[in-house]
Amino acid sequence: MAAELAEGTTLTTRSGVALDVRPATPEDDAALRGLFETVSSDDRRFRFLTASDRLSDAQIAAMTEVDHRQNDSFLAYAEGELVASAVLACDPGMEVAEVAISIRSDRKAQGIGWSLLEYLSGEAARRGVKRVMSIESRENHQAISLEREMGFMARPIEGDPTSVLLERRF
Repeated sequence: MAAELAEGTTLTTRSGVALDVRPATPEDDAALRGLFETVSSDDRRFRFLTASDRLSDAQIAAMTEVDHRQNDSFLAYAEGELVASAVLACDPGMEVAEVAISIRSDRKAQGIGWSLLEYLSGEAARRGVKRVMSIESRENHQAISLEREMGFMARPIEGDPTSVLLERRF
């Protein structure tokens, strides 16, 4: 597994950006903190569904201290610079997975989100997951539009009028 983790993969976005994607490790704490300082406050709120200027140690640990099977976290670099974080969190039965992506504010609209969502979906399918989902704030129109474009179906979340569940079945 260690050799697999060290290798990573390269993706090319629709706009031609080359992304070097690799699994996150506990040594990436500082890099992730730095990344989330470059993510807009709205995007941090959309990602964690709470307003916060700074990520907690527990939030960082949840992205770096993963088993790389049921739960995985990926870092995406462009030209050697960390530009995005992507998380795949599967249920214990490996039937359903939740995905979440955060992108530096100055690197949005370059196809990074699309490429990472496609990558996470492929990883989920490879692991045998039957359904991928994302919980979005209804205000996050960009993410909802992108997910719908990729075949995700939207439905309300009972008891939560501020959020929407988007899901894609394989």
